[in-house]
Amino acid sequence: MGLSNGTSSSSPPSARKPLGEINLDEVNTLSSDAIKWLGNLEAEKTRSNIEAEDEAREQYIVVLVSDREIAFRVTDIEAILNVQRVSPVPGVPKYVLGICNVRGEITSVVNLHTILGLDQRRKSRRDRAAEKMVIVHGEIFSVGFLVDSVLDVIRVAEREVVKINAADGELSHIAPLSRGLYARPGEENRANDVILMDTERLLGTKELSQFQ
Repeated sequence: MGLSNGTSSSSPPSARKPLGEINLDEVNTLSSDAIKWLGNLEAEKTRSNIEAEDEAREQYIVVLVSDREIAFRVTDIEAILNVQRVSPVPGVPKYVLGICNVRGEITSVVNLHTILGLDQRRKSRRDRAAEKMVIVHGEIFSVGFLVDSVLDVIRVAEREVVKINAADGELSHIAPLSRGLYARPGEENRANDVILMDTERLLGTKELSQFQ
């Protein structure tokens, strides 16, 4: 159950800025065209105002899931939307919240907290207002993940990624599904590290591969 991307002949206004200058307000709700445009920027090597080091970086959108910062590569995201009306489906596992109609396509909506083994706290009305739906796609299918909020955009070089120890009790469940951890400059504190997700591994789990 996936989404089909629309096409547009013009570049989304939010994507006209150079990489690294995307505002949070622009990130909070992005169309599939905007996501594709941002992804295409990642491949551009001719911009005179992008330093060589920046060209080797990948762009991620950081979201909050429970008390953890989780990041997905821009190129793996179809859209970031306000939470849609989700219709429950009888007989599915509890982590499947249901299905919703996004631009005419039926998409499965999944509780990412459960998949990642993170506790889900009781939410206030203000907390629920900050929730977003992130549509993530793999090679075969797409899934909608509900997240607590969208935080920011980061650019990560491969040398900055620290592998997670699979024996670590706190992150042992997430380790096989991630590329590693990233610490923002000046925030080198394990509790603040961003978990960089590996989309194919995540969608390849037994919980999610059923949506192929």
